Amino acid sequence: MTEVPGKDEAAIGVQGKNWLHEMPVVLALLLVLLPLFGGGPGIVVGETVNSRLATVYALIHDGVWHIDRPLSEDPNPFENKTVDKVQRHDGHYLSSKPPVLPLLMAGEYGALHRLFGWELTNTDQLRHVLRIMIFTLMKLPHIIGVLCFALLLRLFLPNRFHVAFLILALGLASPLTGFACQLNNHTPAAAGVMVCLYLGIGLYTARLLPSAWRFFLFGFACAFVFVMDMPVTIFPAVLGLLLLQRFPKQSVFWAGAGALPLLLLHFALMVVITGNPLPVQTQTSMYTFRNSYWRNPIGVDGLNEFWFVYLFHMTFGRFGVFLLFPITLLAFPGVYKKIREPQNLLSLPYFALLTAFLVLSVYYVLFTNNYGGAAYGFRWYNGAIPVLLLLSLPAVSGVRNWKCAFLLVPLFVVSAYSAWECFQAPWGASHEWTCRLLFGPVF
Repeated sequence: MTEVPGKDEAAIGVQGKNWLHEMPVVLALLLVLLPLFGGGPGIVVGETVNSRLATVYALIHDGVWHIDRPLSEDPNPFENKTVDKVQRHDGHYLSSKPPVLPLLMAGEYGALHRLFGWELTNTDQLRHVLRIMIFTLMKLPHIIGVLCFALLLRLFLPNRFHVAFLILALGLASPLTGFACQLNNHTPAAAGVMVCLYLGIGLYTARLLPSAWRFFLFGFACAFVFVMDMPVTIFPAVLGLLLLQRFPKQSVFWAGAGALPLLLLHFALMVVITGNPLPVQTQTSMYTFRNSYWRNPIGVDGLNEFWFVYLFHMTFGRFGVFLLFPITLLAFPGVYKKIREPQNLLSLPYFALLTAFLVLSVYYVLFTNNYGGAAYGFRWYNGAIPVLLLLSLPAVSGVRNWKCAFLLVPLFVVSAYSAWECFQAPWGASHEWTCRLLFGPVF
């Protein structure tokens, strides 16, 4: 691949004015975004939603972050519906979820409550509130992320059918669309990762002009990923280090300025809520209060598997990202092909991103034990899906004829089937085809 330093995306995409030339990309984008506006699956109100709704209810109706109420008052209607809670040093209960997403949800619910009188305790009105939250906080970020992913591919792939294939893989052969229709933190985090990939790699390879506003947006997107899904921040972090090495002043000043507001908000909220800037997950004592579910977890939360068994099932086993979505396997030949081109500016970012994925995997093996709970696949990998598909770019670009393209069909078909299952039911225990047909349920 020949690098073109100093070119902006508009300059590189000169042929973008030719709509016929761009039609495969346009059609692929329409196909992957269409499911977001269809009927879709029903809204699942489970642990991940109830824990955050408990905080939303407390903020709007009580003006506090703790989710318990005095015995003389009616209880918070969502506190007893979730086990994702911890106990503060003063005895009050808190949601264990990071605070920024519940704060955004509270802002929306507060406005809807004031304008329309909608109540979270009314089942029909709760559905209306959740639909609006899912559209604004899940679907819109996902759409922005998909568009940024498409722009990133356009920077490096001259063949529009290759671009269209990877867009279809992202939207129709991955778990991202299924989770974008439900309330969760992984969808906005994955969207933030896609924005970071576009800006970070585009700036590093000089395919995008090093403008101040791009560094500012890159920093903001990095911080956004951090406040939504902290472990996945490893991908923006390695891109930030690469930019720091190549553009030290712009990275420190402008990217730092973009990241600072969200980071200050997050850490300030943590200090106000818990008295400690560190995540509650690092404070074991907060989980061991009397009658805490986490003292004696059951089902998928009570697993005690050997590390190599856990690693196998999160990669190639019952919840394995590479078995459920084998299209992501193309990342490995893609990286191998790219790092054999040492003069290519993409070689170092590819190596860094693959290393980040491996480090993230080691982290999950060492510090988690429940595959992300009752969800489709290993949901903690959702933020890594755009990275793996980007790393697949050299392998896909090497497809020059229909015979080679035909080899990709089984990978895409299996991945698309898993994506369809995920779209139908993102939440649930051991309902993947891998559990039904190959390995059995997890417990």
